[in-house]
Amino acid sequence: MPEEPGTYFLPPDRLDRDRILAIAREIAASPSSATLGLVPLAVIIVNETRQIVYANERFLSLIGATRFEDVAGKRPGEALGCSHAWETGGGCGTSRFCRYCGAAKAIVKSLGGDADTQECSILRRTLSQLDALNLQVWTAPFAANHQGLVLSSILNIAHEKSLRSLERVFFHDIMNAVSGIKGLHDIFSMELPPKYGAELELLHIAVESIRDIIESHKDFSAVEAREYQRTLAWIESRDLLHKLASYCLVYNPDAKKQLLIADEAASLPVFTDIRILQRVLINMVKNALEASKTGDTVTLACQKSPAGGVTFWVHNPAVMTEEVQLRVFEKAFSTKGRGRGFGTYGMRLFAETCLGGQIRFTSEPGHGTTFFLDLPPGT
Repeated sequence: MPEEPGTYFLPPDRLDRDRILAIAREIAASPSSATLGLVPLAVIIVNETRQIVYANERFLSLIGATRFEDVAGKRPGEALGCSHAWETGGGCGTSRFCRYCGAAKAIVKSLGGDADTQECSILRRTLSQLDALNLQVWTAPFAANHQGLVLSSILNIAHEKSLRSLERVFFHDIMNAVSGIKGLHDIFSMELPPKYGAELELLHIAVESIRDIIESHKDFSAVEAREYQRTLAWIESRDLLHKLASYCLVYNPDAKKQLLIADEAASLPVFTDIRILQRVLINMVKNALEASKTGDTVTLACQKSPAGGVTFWVHNPAVMTEEVQLRVFEKAFSTKGRGRGFGTYGMRLFAETCLGGQIRFTSEPGHGTTFFLDLPPGT
């Protein structure tokens, strides 16, 4: 049974239209109205009965309305066309589904005096089609002429949600395809005569390179979306450098450049997310090799930091220009052409977000370029 007549969740009571329009006129006459009209988001203000008393042009455009009068007094779900808005006589906020609506919960919290942020999924049913909205809703208490109001801004994140879903399907399907190629390689390795060993090794390197690229982009996407789950374990620093040097040979075809581990590289225990640590260091080595000329030497090392943590570093003899040094960590900046530029930004994102560390560099004539990864004690 409903918690009270006409509702399974929030009170159905409403103010009459004359009172709603009176409040709307008071808000329209205030300086805040002009300011909210310039905000590049859909913005509404609702009163204590959750009825709209202000809506900017962005909100009207979102719902396909042309005049504020078309939405005045409606509740958000009613204005947005939510299919559950009229399942009970009380309207938006009163159905069973409304108990789980992010917008309704955010408004309730702000009516209680606190700001909130929620995601809200709205299913809209028109005469000709079924439509869905994925919204990010921000709410905050708002007072005007001694009235308790809620200011709410709304962003349509349907494209972002769709992209994340497509990414997951893409990563899953392409990794299955790579695993299939890896399986064929293993079968060929057992059945083909030894004279095909070199070709099989090239195929193995190519498959592992593709796998690493996919995993790298998958990790990057998860970290940016704050969805990555860390897995911590112990590893010995010098052993890790040897593994990296061996793995990164694939980025040094025909051994045109030397890849060395410095004699002074320390052997230190590190408790960290090994997957992400390897991801950062591989990017360091790849960038160093790409910046180097034939015959140059790229050097890897690690040492205990003055703060008690561990510092890994990768050195190459090239020097970055002033512009590159100033912009190297920008997300969209790259010296490699359009559509690139996530490598160094990704290194910093991984280091700070997943490892609790810091990326820094030096680049000077006569000394070359060195990128450092500083990990704090206990990582």
